[in-house]
Amino acid sequence: MEIIADRIQLSSCLQKIQYILEKSSSLNNSENILLRTHESQLQVIAFDQNCSGMGTIPAEIIQHGSLSLNGRKIYDLVKSLNDDQVKILKNSDNSLISIEDSRSSFKIISADIDEFPEINFNIPQNCISIENGNLVQLIDLTIFSIAKISDPRYNLQGVFLEIEPSNGLAKAVFSEADDITPGSHQFSLIATDGHRVAVARTDQISGRIKMGERKIFSRKSLQEIKSVFNANENLKLGFDDNEVVIWGNVFVLILRMLQGDFPDYRKMIPEHFSNKLVIDREPFLFTLKQMNLLAHDHYKGVVLNLSDNGLKISIDNPEMGHGHTDIKLDYQGEPFEIGFNISYLLDFLQAVPDEKIVLEINNKKQPCLIRGYEHDEFMCGIMPIS
Repeated sequence: MEIIADRIQLSSCLQKIQYILEKSSSLNNSENILLRTHESQLQVIAFDQNCSGMGTIPAEIIQHGSLSLNGRKIYDLVKSLNDDQVKILKNSDNSLISIEDSRSSFKIISADIDEFPEINFNIPQNCISIENGNLVQLIDLTIFSIAKISDPRYNLQGVFLEIEPSNGLAKAVFSEADDITPGSHQFSLIATDGHRVAVARTDQISGRIKMGERKIFSRKSLQEIKSVFNANENLKLGFDDNEVVIWGNVFVLILRMLQGDFPDYRKMIPEHFSNKLVIDREPFLFTLKQMNLLAHDHYKGVVLNLSDNGLKISIDNPEMGHGHTDIKLDYQGEPFEIGFNISYLLDFLQAVPDEKIVLEINNKKQPCLIRGYEHDEFMCGIMPIS
């Protein structure tokens, strides 16, 4: 095999493939990548236990072939070169791979290509299109509510994907392929750790899809989506058994889904609320960050006190001290006091893009709902604390 490729394009592709490589794994070859030629392109392939990925860049193919080598080493070497182009060469009778430009030449030992698994990157027949900027925003608005890795509820260690008609006539199973146009269906991501539930939706999807069951993305899969694809790419998602295939302009990812039933998140959020507050997000966020200076891992309680004087936000940590800040607010109801885990409020406020947020509350025993004012499709239900 012998190819010449643009150094910047190859370096960028190798950088993104690093997010897939297993740093420590019992899987053979999981730290190695596969380079192979296809027509006038170079394919860069990596895998781990739950994800496979392939990046494709244009290249001058002098001799077709394939080779396997350590993914981190080739990235570091290509990044260290100075020329605009880089040559990669492996003779059939030699276990060494040459990586060179006009001034530098490196030879590294190749891996056994026969031990690299066969990976099928075929595109499913039915798929949907979504702009990656929308998908990443939905991920950012939900990923913070995923249960901790130490949580024994494995099905909560990911984000639940649900696609259903916008008219509310949801189907439990898509038995036949549905045609989807912008506005016709809701694409929702949902995450919960048992104390809060985050929901983010968009109806800006299109395509044709057949889903036998809803899917749960792992935390690592979501991080790989954010790392590999560019913000303005239009992505296609195809669903096949326990996998989701996502492809963009340069990369294809095959993500293995988590197994298990996701709880009915609709039952976690009350349908009606007795108190509704509209709050400017920036001063609310700034004040909570101030209060958070007196919080620590064992004490994260913050108290919201509502009265006709406005909103008083306070924290009283026996081990650190106490503080409060007043925010002007138009509130006409009865005086009311309620406590929350400050981290839960901060997580949502730092992710939502709206200038104002809506906080809806019933009492100290039921979840409250915090959502965007302009984007009510971004929301988070949070249990109060005493």
